[in-house]
Amino acid sequence: MNKFLIVTILSLLAFSTMADFASDCLDAHNPFREELDIEPLSYSLELEVTAQKWAENLAQMNTLQHSQDRENIGENLAMGTKGIYNTTRLIELWSNEKKYYKHSEFPNVSTTGNWQDVGHYTQMIWKNTQEVGCAQVDNERSSFIVCHYKPSGNWVGEFAY
Repeated sequence: MNKFLIVTILSLLAFSTMADFASDCLDAHNPFREELDIEPLSYSLELEVTAQKWAENLAQMNTLQHSQDRENIGENLAMGTKGIYNTTRLIELWSNEKKYYKHSEFPNVSTTGNWQDVGHYTQMIWKNTQEVGCAQVDNERSSFIVCHYKPSGNWVGEFAY
């Protein structure tokens, strides 16, 4: 096999894997928006780049901590056992917050009285958010996912949808 053919095949495989990841991320977000008649999110490679940088940092630190200086960019983070938590399962951790959501002005959006119990979910369904870009990075024990959203959600005094 010549080098050009090998490089082409590897490039196609890498692109296919990236496209599958983006599709998995959208498939894990958009059904929740669809059931509320909210426009679906589109996938942003620009947001994926910023999410990738932060996911690499989290995997190195082995902890969850929000990034700084995200001008009007929302951020959801999750961490799970490597090999157990794939992309869909990590994003499901956020969508599971739906059971505590109440439709009201932010931050009065949780039946528990604490908006942070639904803050990931509300970012997923925030009506003004149009784009998402995500990255997943593993370390020896854990898998980390970061999703960045543009524009950000969870604005005080506003409804999610």
